[in-house]
Amino acid sequence: MGAETTTTQENPMKLKSLFTLLAVFTIAVPAFAQEDTPLTKEMEKVSKALKGINRNLMDPAQKDANIAKVAEAKAANMEALKYEPAKTKDVPAADKAKFLMGYKAAMEEVGKTLDALKAALEGGKMDDAKAILEKLNTQKKDGHKEYKADC
Repeated sequence: MGAETTTTQENPMKLKSLFTLLAVFTIAVPAFAQEDTPLTKEMEKVSKALKGINRNLMDPAQKDANIAKVAEAKAANMEALKYEPAKTKDVPAADKAKFLMGYKAAMEEVGKTLDALKAALEGGKMDDAKAILEKLNTQKKDGHKEYKADC
């Protein structure tokens, strides 16, 4: 019975500490969040479309919806080519042209991979589509490592 009393008395203190921690975290996280740039918005569209495809990939009834999502991802990818990564401002002036060329080449490669995904989906080649989604994920990781400011 004594142990129950101690536990009950500690819970309000633990809850208060938890709420304090959550409040600090909620205030601090936006300060560290990446800027909400046009490029970020376009890349979020690509990511959202690919996540939707990944969820529904093996459902034959979702074929047309998945193909439409590839088109959305492709359009956002093409729009993203119009913008420079935020990291560009940190690149020395002598290296900016090379940096931006690399970024554009990487984004164009993603576009080609999206075309391959569309072809695989249209052809009903789900194993190929799955492998292409994995390739896109690798391209994302590599691209973020190279061109995203906070990675």
